[in-house]
Amino acid sequence: MELENKLVAVTGASGMLGVYIVRALLAAGARVRGVVRDPQKAAFLEREGVEFVRADLRDRAALTEAFRGCDVAIANAALYSLTNTRWSDNFEANKLGTENVYEALGAAGVRRAVHISTFGVYRWFPLPKQAFTEESPVLDGHRRQGGAYRATKQLSESLAFELSQKHGIATTALRPAGIYGARDHNLVPGVRRLMRLPIVLAPRLHYPFVYAGDIADAVVGALRNDDSAGKSYLTAGRDDTVENFLRAWKAASGSRALLVPLPLGAGFRVDTSLAEREIGFHNTPYEQGLQKTFDADQAYRKMA
Repeated sequence: MELENKLVAVTGASGMLGVYIVRALLAAGARVRGVVRDPQKAAFLEREGVEFVRADLRDRAALTEAFRGCDVAIANAALYSLTNTRWSDNFEANKLGTENVYEALGAAGVRRAVHISTFGVYRWFPLPKQAFTEESPVLDGHRRQGGAYRATKQLSESLAFELSQKHGIATTALRPAGIYGARDHNLVPGVRRLMRLPIVLAPRLHYPFVYAGDIADAVVGALRNDDSAGKSYLTAGRDDTVENFLRAWKAASGSRALLVPLPLGAGFRVDTSLAEREIGFHNTPYEQGLQKTFDADQAYRKMA
């Protein structure tokens, strides 16, 4: 699909990842409609040409009206909180919210979508001998495997494809992991507090942190490749260690923390080669991505 002048609805456009997705779409020539509960959370996007429409994931009628006239939708809004592990909250936002979004897309006549899933849909344990790929086994969300967030996101991705088939929507799903970026309220604040300590244990454990801008670029890449419809792509981060992520953080932030390597085994190895080949996914080096994050956060603080 050529995105020039296409109208793209983005749910959760005011959130951390949502802002990156919106800007990547704008850079590709699309017009963007942010479908959000509170436009004031990212009012600066209006100055960049974004049209906001208020709609809650619980309100199917409002979502339907918000999607009318759109060529594409990015199903990005979800509940992701390191502190909220209540099943009911996660189920309502992630599973029921996805149901409302896709039923609304069908009613509004939208026939192309990208669904933001997560690396968390995989069965993490026992760790596979090979790196995780798109074909690796996933959780059984109905049995609440993996906890509230991961289970409801597995249900969400499965439902997105089920309802896409029902309504004739060409959907691509992306499975990122460990997203970091400006305006983050989960990963970045936690690491920032950690790196203020004088001594920090740095696990030599593989975990795929990914820069939010790379996920946003993958959204654009998926839309540009019509053959990506009906597929899920592993868009996790670099196949690297937590230790190296912390070392990059130290270099980019000027932290004086003493990093003490902590051997912990293999961790989570990932193979993102399919996404690289088919939708142009790429991984920004940690230090570069973190520097962009810190610079953007500083700019946001000046605007506040």
